[in-house]
Amino acid sequence: MKKTMVFAIATSLLVAHAAQAAPPDFEARIAALESEIALLKRQKELDDEAKKASAEKTPAVTYNEKGLSITSPDKNFQLRLRGYVQADTRTFFDNSNTDNVDTFLIRSARPIIESKIYDDFTARLMLDFGGGQTRLLDAFADYKADPIFNVRLGKFKAPIGLERWQSEQEILFVERGMATNLVPFRDIGVQFYGELLPQQLEYQLAFTNGTTDLDDPSRDLDDSKDVTARIFAHPFRNSEIVDLQGFGIGIAGSYGKRDGSVSNPIVTDGYRTPAQARFFRYRSGAAAADTAFADGTSWRINPQGYYYSGPFSLLAEYVLSSQEIRRGAVSDSLRHQAWTAVTTYVLTGEDASFDGVKPKRNFDFSAGTWGAFEVLARYGELVLDNDTFPLFADIARSSEEARDMTLGATWYLNNSIKLNANFSYTTFDGGATGGADREDEKVFLTRAQFRF
Repeated sequence: MKKTMVFAIATSLLVAHAAQAAPPDFEARIAALESEIALLKRQKELDDEAKKASAEKTPAVTYNEKGLSITSPDKNFQLRLRGYVQADTRTFFDNSNTDNVDTFLIRSARPIIESKIYDDFTARLMLDFGGGQTRLLDAFADYKADPIFNVRLGKFKAPIGLERWQSEQEILFVERGMATNLVPFRDIGVQFYGELLPQQLEYQLAFTNGTTDLDDPSRDLDDSKDVTARIFAHPFRNSEIVDLQGFGIGIAGSYGKRDGSVSNPIVTDGYRTPAQARFFRYRSGAAAADTAFADGTSWRINPQGYYYSGPFSLLAEYVLSSQEIRRGAVSDSLRHQAWTAVTTYVLTGEDASFDGVKPKRNFDFSAGTWGAFEVLARYGELVLDNDTFPLFADIARSSEEARDMTLGATWYLNNSIKLNANFSYTTFDGGATGGADREDEKVFLTRAQFRF
């Protein structure tokens, strides 16, 4: 202790002596250094403030598998640019139908623009340049007030048809099944939607112009409007039994009127096979008495459901579509029906889902990883009302029933690229000269889909 005290006293005396012996400008130099340090600190503060101000004015730009995103510094505004291309082939076997030709085609080429405005408003615009045409598919804005209540206004998918409801990018086969023939492609109007029970019970309620089966309207064809509703439940989503969590069941329906005429029939342009060959259409001719047109109530009912458990899935739906049709002085309510059932299995073990398969390991030849592989099977039928023939449709040109059997495989290289291959076999009742059966359709379909 004494040694420590002696050392401290000696140190103090030495410092005092050094200060006395220092040059006269020592204190001035110290003051100058302190001033320089203060200036440097202030300059750093100014630089930090400038960087912060610049950051507050510079939008954040990101690019990933979900597209190009530009977000305002305050995160109140966001613009996302993305899209996808579907390049297909169709190869027919034992084919004498001159309408069915082997072909390469760009089935879809769809740029998508999406935006967010503050927290409650979003918008979407999607065009399609596939097939040598330019079409406006989606053009709507959403007000997301609450998970229970949201509003959509514009052109969108009407909430009917389970396969139709699935994103075009995530459909299981190259083309949708028979049941999709009896629901609209898109419609224009207003829709209310939300979740009555989070992740367990959702609903959609739409008021639209109304349109025919399989139609993509660009304008309203009469004064009548449609109401379309859908409710879908996941009753076991929160169950402790994991194998039941992927079960979903629902029902959708629509009701409206079609006020057609000889010059404006407002009937479907035709029902199509998986190869997009038209196998049914209503009568149409030069004389007024030769044309069938919509003239009254139209309604649809659509029970639907699916089941997902790990790599396995089932999906099924049924559609009954009714329309009052007139030709000349005779009218009738025709009820057409269709159903589709699909099963899939992901060979590489990933989970199957309504929103597609996400590979655990992307394709990388050098690393020996191959993405995900899925096998698929589908069966479906479309049956026309018996009263359709011969007055409203010609049995020599239109089939009264079609049955589709399709097997397929899908290779998911990554989340942006997938390849499909399907073999589809469709048989018909009627549709050929003298009322004979239309030639069976055997077609091999492929698709390469690129998302960006």
